[in-house]
Amino acid sequence: MATQQLSTSDFIRLLTEHQIPIRGLILSMAPGCQDVNDILQDINVVLWEKKNSYTQGTNFKAWAYAISRIKVMQYWDQQRKLGKISLSNEFLETIAEARSKDTPSYLEDKLQKLNHCLSLLKEKEQQLVHARYSESITLESYASQVGSTTGTMKVNLYRIKKKLKSCVEKKITPNSNLS
Repeated sequence: MATQQLSTSDFIRLLTEHQIPIRGLILSMAPGCQDVNDILQDINVVLWEKKNSYTQGTNFKAWAYAISRIKVMQYWDQQRKLGKISLSNEFLETIAEARSKDTPSYLEDKLQKLNHCLSLLKEKEQQLVHARYSESITLESYASQVGSTTGTMKVNLYRIKKKLKSCVEKKITPNSNLS
């Protein structure tokens, strides 16, 4: 029985949907690595080149992770040859194996929870978080914009972070409130 090949658009959709988990695998196998984007790009090229070896209807994530692990291991081999690292392949494989068992992706789940928790904050709290982390405005600058002190902004931000951490760590019901 011949297997039906995925259309280009279906393959691109699967590849796009799995970018965050693949990046997470790279980050888990190469923590603190400055070359994550380059490794991801190399992986995407290989996945594209091998797209005809993917069997439609099977676990795309497992297939992509198998190829991704090989590419990250090749990266580490190259770094070892250059004398830049000394991590063993066994250690890297252990990390990759543990990461590949995340379903749904740990990072995706946390991000969804964080977005939900952010939506539960009061408007002023959301504005402070947005200014500080989306616009990278300093607390000193934001405090002067809203007519407050830097110390007050630090305390407020600390409390907000504590709320968000608590919220993300809990199972949240749609009608819950952070206050």
